[in-house]
Amino acid sequence: MGQRGAIGWGLAVVILVAAGLARADGGARSVGEKVLLDNDEIMVIEFVFPPGFRGEEHAAVANEFAYVLAGEFAVVTRGRGKRVVKPGEVEYAAKGTIHQSLNETRKPARVLVVLLKGG
Repeated sequence: MGQRGAIGWGLAVVILVAAGLARADGGARSVGEKVLLDNDEIMVIEFVFPPGFRGEEHAAVANEFAYVLAGEFAVVTRGRGKRVVKPGEVEYAAKGTIHQSLNETRKPARVLVVLLKGG
């Protein structure tokens, strides 16, 4: 992948994380992020969304899968409503799908996000 493509994917990750820094109570907390794999075809990131996490509505930058490792979070998808995703469950958003993620619980949510760059 050229440098321009890498910058684009890095920016997408920053958007995903920055979109969720506001908490429901108006405070701010850090979203943990660890890139586990990044190549021409796929990016795998582990996120830790703090309690009260409220991401902004955004379009999926690629076909994306979110697998919950611990805790739970909700995904609100335009036209489909809200779904709570629990440990061992997967949420899928096709590229361009308008959605937002929330952690409405009092515990952190660990989520493995897989972005399929070729899709």
